Parts: sequence; C-alpha cells; structure tokens
Amino acid sequence: MSASKDKRTRKEQIAAGTDKRTAAKAKELAKQRKSNIIYTVVGIAVVLFVAFVLFYNSSFMVRHTTAVTIDGQEYSAAQLNYYYSSNYMNFYNNYGSYISYFFDPDESLADQPYDENMSWREYFLNSAAQDMARIQMLVTEAEAAGFTLSEEQQAEYDEQIASIGTAWESLGYSNLQQYLNMNFGKGVDFDLLKQEMYRSFLASAFSESQYDSYEYSDSELDDYYAEHADELDVIDYTYYSVPVPTEEPEDSEDADAPAEDAEETEEAAEDTEEAAEGTEEDAEEAEEPVPSEEIAAIAEAVDGTDEQTFTDYLAEEADDAAPSHQSLPGSSISSTYSEWLLDAERQPGDAAAFATNTTEYVVMFLGRDTNDYPTVSFRHILAMADDADGDGTFSEDEIQAAADEAQSVYDEWQDGDATEDSFAELANERSEDGGSNTNGGLYENVSKGNMVEPINDWLFEDGRKAGDTTVVSYDGDNYTGTHVLYFVGQDDMTYAHAQADEALRSDAYSAWSEEKMADYEPVTSHLRMCGKNH
Repeated sequence: MSASKDKRTRKEQIAAGTDKRTAAKAKELAKQRKSNIIYTVVGIAVVLFVAFVLFYNSSFMVRHTTAVTIDGQEYSAAQLNYYYSSNYMNFYNNYGSYISYFFDPDESLADQPYDENMSWREYFLNSAAQDMARIQMLVTEAEAAGFTLSEEQQAEYDEQIASIGTAWESLGYSNLQQYLNMNFGKGVDFDLLKQEMYRSFLASAFSESQYDSYEYSDSELDDYYAEHADELDVIDYTYYSVPVPTEEPEDSEDADAPAEDAEETEEAAEDTEEAAEGTEEDAEEAEEPVPSEEIAAIAEAVDGTDEQTFTDYLAEEADDAAPSHQSLPGSSISSTYSEWLLDAERQPGDAAAFATNTTEYVVMFLGRDTNDYPTVSFRHILAMADDADGDGTFSEDEIQAAADEAQSVYDEWQDGDATEDSFAELANERSEDGGSNTNGGLYENVSKGNMVEPINDWLFEDGRKAGDTTVVSYDGDNYTGTHVLYFVGQDDMTYAHAQADEALRSDAYSAWSEEKMADYEPVTSHLRMCGKNH
C-alpha cells in the first residue's frame, strides 16, 4: 500500500472513528456519557424520594390525608392528632406524678404495651377516634335540634381561643404554629384548632342539655331509692380490727427424730388423708375464717352497749386501742360485714365479730341514715396557708397568717354591702380555692360528709339559715388554710331524691347515647401520620 493510500485510509478511519486511538477514545467517552446518565437518573430519583418523604411528612399531607371516617364523614390525620393530643394530655394531667406506673413518657408509646392486644399509642388513637365519633353524634344532634351555645358558653369559648392565640409568646415558642404542633398535634393549625374546639364546646353543651332534659316525679324518685336503699343509705358504724397472726414455721431441730417418731408422723398423715376425704360441704365450712376467741370475747362484751363503752373497753382490754368510726353508703362497706350491717333488724349498739384470712374485726352498728334531708348550697373564700420552707407542714406563724388574711377578707365584706353578690365578687378576687374562685365561691347540692368536718358541722347545724356567715379554721390532715363561709340556703331536693334523680338521669342518658352511637362507628386508616411516639 502506498503512503498516500495509507494516509487516506487513516483519514477515513479517523472520520469513521475506527482507528485504534479514536475508537478507544470514543469508547471512553461513551462510557463516561453512560455513567453521567446513570448518576443523573439516580440523583433525580434521590431528590424525588427526599421530596416525597418531606411532602408525605409535611403538615399539608397530614391535613389532607383521611385518617378516620365516621358515618361517611372523613377526618384528616391532623384532626385525629388534635384528639389524640387531648386524650394524652388529659390522661397525663389526671395521673400526674403517678404516670410512670402506666408508661414512660420519655420513650416511644408505640413500644410500650397497654395490654396484650395494643400499645399505649394504639390506646390513645382508639380513644381519640371514639371521642371524634361521640362529638360528631352530639354535634349532628345539636344542629338538628337548632341548639347553639349560650352567651356565657360562647364567651368562654372566645376567651379560651384568645388565650391559646397568645400563649406561645410567654412559653418560649418561636411562633404560634410551633406551639400548636407541639401541644395539639402535627398538622393542627389555628383554624383547625378553632373548628375542633368549637365542635367540642357545642357537643359538651348539648350533652349537658340532653342530660338535664329528663324529669322525674317524686314517686318515681321514691321508688328508685327504695329499690336501691341498701346501696345508698349511709351506715354509721365503728370497728376494731387486728391482723390474723401468721404461723411461724416449726424449728428444724427435730429433723433427726428417732424412728418411733416417724411412725407417729405416718399415723398423723393417715389421719390427715382421712380428714381430706370429707364432704365438699365440710371442706367449705373449714375454709370459712372463724374469729378467734379473743375477738369473739370483745364482741360479746360490747354487744348491746354504745360507742363510748366500746372505746373504753378497748382502751382497758386491748392496750389502749381505739375503734375507727365510719359513715359510708352501703355500696362502699366491706363485704366482710356489709350484709350484717345492712340487715333491716339491726339495732344501734349491736356488735359482732368477723374474720377474713388476714384480718379479724369487731363491728358495732350505730345507725342508718336514709338521706332524707335537704342538700345545701354555700359560698366559700379560702385564705391558703403558705408552706414557706416546703417541708409539707405549716408552722404556727403560717397558720396564723392564713387566719389573719381570712379575717381581713371577712371584715372587708362586712364593711361593704355585705350581700351575697358582694361575697361572690370577693370570692372571685381573693379566694385561693381553685375549684370555686371563678364562680363566686359557690358550691351547690352539698350533702353531709362531703366537706371537711368543721365546714360540714357548720353547714348542717340545726337552725342554719340563709345569709349566715362564719370564719372556720381547724387542725387536721386536710388543713389548707382558713375558710370564710356564706350559707346560701337549703336546696329544694332531699339528698335521697338527688341521688335517685342523678342515677335515673345517668341511666336515661346512657341509653340515649348508646342508641345514637350505633351509627357512628369510626373506621381508621393512615395512622402512621397520627399520634405521638413519645
């Protein structure tokens, strides 16, 4: 081949990309282009995946993904989160320092079992879904009935919304949305919060209205109480109890007993076996604990006397022991002796001995209250004592300071209009009782035994009349401070009727609610977006 022909051939190969160097370079370029395409495709996929994850976990997705369907109505994961957070916080606040007995709030709730069937996270999710169903039912019924919030209820709703709208500023959050996400659940914005809080307010108000709508005649109340008297009557009694002594194991010093003792042991075993072959009735009788002779003797000695005699006897015969006085409804009395106390033939001073496997009792019946007295209403201002050193006790100076503060409030009231309205105003301004310092210090439908002893005794003292006032302080485990009291008056209903009325209303409301809720079974989905794992 001539040089010119070779040159021409090389040019053709270069142009065609078939010469060795050009072919190798072209191959490398092609490989690089392929690699670039792969990296580009992978990069795009990663970006798309990250974007999807961010979008999937965003508030947008939480607000626009259906998590619960109730009677055809769809609710978002954000709405379920709102009720989940409410359930969680209510549970947490109710149990406070005891929360660790249920779960560790610093660990994932999804990993902590509520029972053998569900985790604590699932428990709160289920509770939230049930709350949503109940609220939807009540809101639907309220709207059908044309029910709306009263001016007072609307004002309370508006006040709570306004308070939440500014709370983040004083609690160290960057903005309102961060506060809402942390306290009311992911995806909960201010509009959703206002919507769900309004629905909750409306449901609660309508529920109360429905409950109050039931009415019962005096004869219906009498009949109910008579049927449940053993549960509702208050039994006044006193008792003395001692633990059953446990048998100490025999010393092992006789382990190497002579052979003749072994024969006695064998005979004893045969006797035991024969005894075990008794009838079932004998076995049941043998299992029934029997009071010791000492306890039976005490019961016999004080039977037919009175509480003071019982007290004096124990002081002399039982190393200064003292009986414990109780006034309890029949439903709350120990089953060990409740049947005996509730016997219609029981008379004051009757005493008897009882035993369980662990405790022996001497019980004396003192009386039975049929609750046929009117409940009362009163107003209250508390001047709370300040435990300055935090040791759990109050010094004489701290107790006196509370008494002086209460007297100052009382003097201020007397120097003013000295009316119930002015007392209510002072209660809202000065009382430290969190249970009543927003409603004028008012407690209504109070029955005997529900207040600490000095307040109870004053409220139910013979001759008490509307407008009476006093300042009360006392020593005892329940001491918190000094109380200024205003007696509003006796209520129209006896406590017996009040108990029957409440029970009948509760039964009627439960039946109504159960019937309505049959159509509101929640169906859940997409729960991975819902709830807290901590």
